[in-house]
Amino acid sequence: MQPSAAQLTASQLPGFFERQGLPPIVCVFGDTPLLIDDALQLIRQQARQQGIDERLRWLQDGQFDWQQLFDQSASLSLFSSVRLVELEMPEGKPGREGGDALRQYSQAPPTDQILVIVGPKLKQEQLKAKWYKDLTSQSLLVSANSPDRPALPRFVQSRAQRHNIQLDTDATQLLADWFEGNLLALDQELQKLALSDLPQPITAAAIQSAAEDQSRFNVFALQEAIIQADLDNALHRLARLFEEDVEPAILNWMLQREWQTVSNLQQAANFGEACRRNGVWRQQENAYRQFCQRMSPEAISKAAGLLVRLEYAFKRDSGEHYPTLVSHLVTLYCRPQQVLGIRP
Repeated sequence: MQPSAAQLTASQLPGFFERQGLPPIVCVFGDTPLLIDDALQLIRQQARQQGIDERLRWLQDGQFDWQQLFDQSASLSLFSSVRLVELEMPEGKPGREGGDALRQYSQAPPTDQILVIVGPKLKQEQLKAKWYKDLTSQSLLVSANSPDRPALPRFVQSRAQRHNIQLDTDATQLLADWFEGNLLALDQELQKLALSDLPQPITAAAIQSAAEDQSRFNVFALQEAIIQADLDNALHRLARLFEEDVEPAILNWMLQREWQTVSNLQQAANFGEACRRNGVWRQQENAYRQFCQRMSPEAISKAAGLLVRLEYAFKRDSGEHYPTLVSHLVTLYCRPQQVLGIRP
């Protein structure tokens, strides 16, 4: 097999398969489950088109037998001459035995097996490993990483088209801002919009109105209340989230992101340009300007400390009451003078 010329994304796979078909080895590495699943679905579809109906899925763990890579012929089904094997490496670390096996396999892949290796986004030391270099030089490499912030609006538009949705510019930016770092939730939201009767192109105002009409108070509704310094509404929405057993990881992510956004904006020489770089859409600029003004260096420092305590309470069971810490931080974001004991 010729070495792969470049790293592809899932969206580029149909064109590649149309030209060259499935190569003997495909590597899918990335930090985004939605994009990993996209790639796997396209690979499986192409396999079926090539008459490959048998598929096995292996998970590399402490007991995984790497010899299985070379024993495929003896166990092939009577009804299939080629099979698809998906090998998931959850940590992207095959170990010495696995690394040697992958290097050996890549030098002479069998003709009756397509091997798909699936793993996380790899660190620099993993990218420099001999097994990785030898394997990827003889395979198709697919990147399944989340798009960078500047590329998110284009990704949202592309994803919306898959669901036959037209979004205006502000709606696209709104969804990019809401769902950065959680593309699976973005896709779920787009599926809901596709089933709605909203006129197209769908506007940001229509999306916000639809969200407000939902019976559940989601994390993004809480975020909007925080940005607007609407403490009563924010605490009400937070209470509803806790009633619905909100996932702490998602709540922490939003609260950390607001801290980072405000910190970045406060340090920027050009506020408008910084807003664009940090995913703040035009209609939110004034609210974020006020957010930055009310968060003094002391408030920023106290918020950073609360965020650390939230992580400890959530991940390490520090003994502190998680809902109380979140309520304290939300109050700090909305009314820092009240929390710091400073009169306005």
